Amino acid sequence: MALSRPIPSPDALPPYTNLWAYRKRFAEAAPILMYHKIGSPPLGTRFRGLYLPTWLLERQLCEWKLAGWASARFEDFIEAGTPMRRQICLTFDDGYASVHQEALPLLRGQGFQAIVFLVADRIGGSNDWDVVIGEKPTALMDRVQIEEWMQAGQEIGGHTLSHPSLVRLTPSEALREIVDGKKKLEDLFGRSIDHFSYPYGDWNPRIRDFVAEAGYRTACTVERGVNGPGADPFLLRRIMACRPPRTLRTLFGLMPG
Repeated sequence: MALSRPIPSPDALPPYTNLWAYRKRFAEAAPILMYHKIGSPPLGTRFRGLYLPTWLLERQLCEWKLAGWASARFEDFIEAGTPMRRQICLTFDDGYASVHQEALPLLRGQGFQAIVFLVADRIGGSNDWDVVIGEKPTALMDRVQIEEWMQAGQEIGGHTLSHPSLVRLTPSEALREIVDGKKKLEDLFGRSIDHFSYPYGDWNPRIRDFVAEAGYRTACTVERGVNGPGADPFLLRRIMACRPPRTLRTLFGLMPG
């Protein structure tokens, strides 16, 4: 099955490190930032770029707070119709335990809200989809941690049952991953699950339609960019937050104080 993704714009944004570098583009449209694991990668980690140091997340949150920015819920984001001023959407894919342990206290402290996209059949388990290709196992949030996340005013969304590349499945398999993943989360946590993130960012028109038919209201890709008025709510672009490159400028400008 052929993969179909949005065509990246010629001025697609680089990974996010700090607000100053993005202030002009973020004034044009509300950004959605993407995170995965928070903390330092252990020795032997294969995908080190999926980790953001705790100190850097703290610095980013403080930077937005001091600049007068607030976090936006996806409901606000899709209903705004016009660019939202000084508002940002924060997303965490996969539901790693480090998001509960490291990110939640920081979000609480600065008054920010975020959404974590959960792999329904792996709650309390680990990222076996990465382990099979050589990555170290990493703990995922368990049910108690997810309940605490929601009690703190944070959101949850769907990320399928088992984190497959949906475009590599048969239509019936893909539909089951999308629909049953949503239902399982709703049954476990007693709330509507309205927002989705495509595992690996993989989608095609059929998969996009399956997500819409399942009752989701939005879906996030991993295509880099911002979303202006009229953006397809099922093909939302995001910008991945990452550690800045190791140069003298960033070493002295972004080291924890």
